[in-house]
Amino acid sequence: MTAQERMEGKRVRASERAIRAALKAIQASGMSVDKLLITGGQIEIRCTSVEGSTRDQDDESLEKW
Repeated sequence: MTAQERMEGKRVRASERAIRAALKAIQASGMSVDKLLITGGQIEIRCTSVEGSTRDQDDESLEKW
């Protein structure tokens, strides 16, 4: 039985402890969080360096007016 099969039908949730541990590790490495997405049991953390980076503008290839 795979992990996915065991999880079917069960309620999955991201634990506060896991999120805190991840954020502490990010902070200790000198990074800052750009975006934090939590959906059910999945956590997505997007980071950027503290010094700042040149972030590309996500314009989805639209023409400027």
